[in-house]
This record gives sequence, C-alpha cells and structure tokens, in this order.
Amino acid sequence: MRIAAVALLALCALPLGSRADNPRVNREMIEAMEHSLDHKIQALWPLDPADVLGVSQGAYIQGYGAVFLTEVNLAPTSAGVSPFNPTVTPEQVRRIYEKKLQRMAAIRAAMRAALVDSARSLDSLPSDEQVTVGLSLFYWKWEKREGLPAQIVMHAQRKALLQSPGEASIASEEF
Repeated sequence: MRIAAVALLALCALPLGSRADNPRVNREMIEAMEHSLDHKIQALWPLDPADVLGVSQGAYIQGYGAVFLTEVNLAPTSAGVSPFNPTVTPEQVRRIYEKKLQRMAAIRAAMRAALVDSARSLDSLPSDEQVTVGLSLFYWKWEKREGLPAQIVMHAQRKALLQSPGEASIASEEF
C-alpha cells in the first residue's frame, strides 16, 4: 500500500517536472527580445543616443508571461563632477533636465512598440499571459527630477496586443 502511494505521488509530480524542464518560451526567444529592446532604445536618437546601462534582462514566468527590464540614461552627459569638471553649472543641469523631459514621449512610445513586438515574436507565449516592459531611468544626484519618473512599467495581455496593437489596453505605471 505504501509503495502504491509513493508511486502515485511520483506519477502526479512527473507532468509538473517535465513542464518546468520545457518552458513554453525558451531562452533564445527571450534573448532575441532583449537585443531588440536595447536596439530600439539606442536607435531612437541616432545623433545623440540614450545610454542603455548594461543590457536588457528578460525572463519567462510560467503562468504570468514575459518580463523585460532595462536601465537607461535618456541624456548622457560629460557634465558629471570630475577632476576636470569640478562643478556642474546650473545651465548644464537645466539643459539635461529639458532634454530628458523632451524625450519622455518617445521612450514611452518605444516601450509600447516593444510590447507589441514581443507579443508578435513570442509566438509560444499563451495568449492570456502578459508581456511586461520595465524601464528604470538613471539620474545623477545633482539632476533636477521634477515631473520625471524613476521607473516606467507597461504591461498587457498578449492577445490584446495582437488583436488591436494600436488600441490595446496597456497598463502603464510610473514611480
């Protein structure tokens, strides 16, 4: 009787173990979307690009969906404090702040496009699962930040992104 109970438990656990070993979205798919997100951000302003700090990171969470995170400096500058530039002038602070404010609409649009692209490319992602893109924005301590978020997170169900990409109900949160 005891052996039968152990065998039954082992058989019940087998399908769960095999599903975990073969996720619906594989690492190659995630890596392709990581590279796509990096490229999309870097290509926004080709003459004066934003800095993607590090590389985007993605993960598939079974039952939730695909999540992509990255950190970006929207207005890289050499205005930081250094031995060659001991102070940051108020004019430099103002220019960087205005540039970041000006770039917010484009970065939000790029994030929306990345959601739609991910939904299309991750064809094995179940339609009821989410695609999420999170962007942390880099700031120096001396920067003016009023009206600028530290992080933007957008997500939507894959099926909504595929059915009507321009009208999809995309949840957007800014912190």
